[in-house]
Amino acid sequence: MNISSSAAMLALLAGTLHAGDSVDLSSGWRFRAGDDAAWSAAEFDDSEWAAIEVGKNWEEQGYAELDGYAWYRLRVSIPGDLREHDDFNLTQTLIMELGQIDDVDETWLNGERIGGTGVFPPEYATEWRRERAYPVAANLVRWGEENVIAVRVYDGTNGGGMWKGEPRLRVEGIADLVRISWDEVDAVLMTDESVRVLATVHNSSPIKLSGAVLFTVENDEGETSSTPESERMFMPGAQLPVTGELTPPAPGFYRVTCTVRWDGGEVRSEHDKAFPYRAVAIESKLTRESDFDEFWDHTLAELAQVAPEFELERRSELDTPTHRVYLVTMRSLGNLRVRGWYQEYRLEPSRPKPAVLRVPGYGGAMHPMDDDSAVNYFSFDPRGHGHSTDDMPGQPVDYWLRGLDDKEGYFYQGAYADCVRAVDFLASRPEVDVNRIAITGGSQGGGLSFATAALDSRIALCAPDIPWLCDWRRYFSSTTWPDIESWIAAKPERTWESMHKTLSYFDVLNLVDRIECPVFVGLGLEDDVCPPATIYAVYNRLAGTKQVHTYHSEHWVPGEHQKLKREWIAKQFSVMR
Repeated sequence: MNISSSAAMLALLAGTLHAGDSVDLSSGWRFRAGDDAAWSAAEFDDSEWAAIEVGKNWEEQGYAELDGYAWYRLRVSIPGDLREHDDFNLTQTLIMELGQIDDVDETWLNGERIGGTGVFPPEYATEWRRERAYPVAANLVRWGEENVIAVRVYDGTNGGGMWKGEPRLRVEGIADLVRISWDEVDAVLMTDESVRVLATVHNSSPIKLSGAVLFTVENDEGETSSTPESERMFMPGAQLPVTGELTPPAPGFYRVTCTVRWDGGEVRSEHDKAFPYRAVAIESKLTRESDFDEFWDHTLAELAQVAPEFELERRSELDTPTHRVYLVTMRSLGNLRVRGWYQEYRLEPSRPKPAVLRVPGYGGAMHPMDDDSAVNYFSFDPRGHGHSTDDMPGQPVDYWLRGLDDKEGYFYQGAYADCVRAVDFLASRPEVDVNRIAITGGSQGGGLSFATAALDSRIALCAPDIPWLCDWRRYFSSTTWPDIESWIAAKPERTWESMHKTLSYFDVLNLVDRIECPVFVGLGLEDDVCPPATIYAVYNRLAGTKQVHTYHSEHWVPGEHQKLKREWIAKQFSVMR
């Protein structure tokens, strides 16, 4: 391409989009639950499909019970004048931006697949927070005519669908052709006092770029430090290694960003690279009130006064060759009914077997396990979750705000007690070895696992993943929750300090030193839902046998961790697999 002026060159380098350089894709979508490969075809008749908005979960739009597959489709005209843009003359490509999709998607234009993010079952891996941006080659576009976009979505649990963002189709610019990736082996190298980071700049454009490289680290609390900018030249089509050396200001978990700037443009690394820096030194002060122990003593005493009234409903249609399935109902604190799925190991009935208590994430619902291990499973829903909504509604999903004005009657007082009642159930079963009871869960379920092991010495193993409910003061210094700000503003007597006082009774940080059993923790280095520093503040207070496994993941742990956890439980309990 010939560049006729310096102004044109600057516009090209910036990749700036002016009015008419993009197509709004935020309205007109149609929706259908289910899954059929024919729905990707441009010729498919979707006129009977329901209208749906993008930018919010499908649960908010009449599909509250939908987990699994669904499709979105949109018919849109793409104007031919997009081809007149300088950048398009260079790249011959558009970019389709779809925002964030919960959890997994793959996307078609006019029947041709243009991209996908996440992994569909059976090797399911969520990417619910990843921005979708897929390149669209010019030859796929029907210029000036109707085009059909089809998006296949899988939602594993909680919210689902095209939940955030304003979809659009825009011209690909130079900034889209410059990419920064991290060294796959040793992106972060530790020394005694500093951290060395390594990245690669990929210039896929046909233009030589003269720019500056900058590395910045930021901790969970938003404190940053940066390297001086270094001038570099990036040749067309070249890959250039770049390095930086930084000294984090304190123990903690950090994210490092690499930025390349040139005259009229800027590109950041594809994602921040997270790493721990002297994590074993992370420490938070306890926030226990003087009556902390008394509060939990009387809570457990009140629970003991509630007759559990265990009821088992046989569900033989859910049986497996190794397990019988029951729906269990029982009474917990406040005489509330709570339920769970109990799977009794049906082989070798004369020998008591270990049990694994499984507890849910925030707003989640538990289901029977698909596992043939010689273990009894109890997949339990505390109040307001799954099947436990008879006496406490599951909607709206605002559990952590319910009763937050006072420790007495606060939601987690009941939820923690529910989990102890679940242990009561397992201990009542003759086929369960009461000396071999484990608890596990993720996110909220990780926090419930910690809390239950702290409150009930019958828990012999504790295996929390990406646990929530940890180190509330650090948590609120590193995350933003608009709903808590609205809750505080609703009444003049509410303050951050009054909220923290209530939460201190339920902060796992204040409970964890009661845990005596072995603990096995999994966490994600890029997790900003349950920041790893809050987890380490708890983990470092554990006095007994413990191990932690960290992954370059967000708010999830990979399948390899679940395998390690199952093997750890089996080894600890001497279970043959």
